[in-house]
Amino acid sequence: MNGQSQASVDVPSFASVARKPDFSPERLAYFLLDPHPKMPNFPLSRTEAGDIAAYIASLR
Repeated sequence: MNGQSQASVDVPSFASVARKPDFSPERLAYFLLDPHPKMPNFPLSRTEAGDIAAYIASLR
C-alpha cells in the first residue's frame, strides 16, 4: 500500500480513454502488460489484459 488517500485528478476515466481517436484495445492490452515504475506490481495474464481492454472499448 502506498498510502494514497485520494485519486489523481489528472487521470482520465475509462470512458474518456475509450473515446480517444487513436484508441486500440490491442495497444491498451500490451500497455497493461508492460511494467510501470510508478504503479504497484499488478501482474496480469494476456487474457486478463485483453478482457480489461475489451471492457474499456465497450464504453465507447
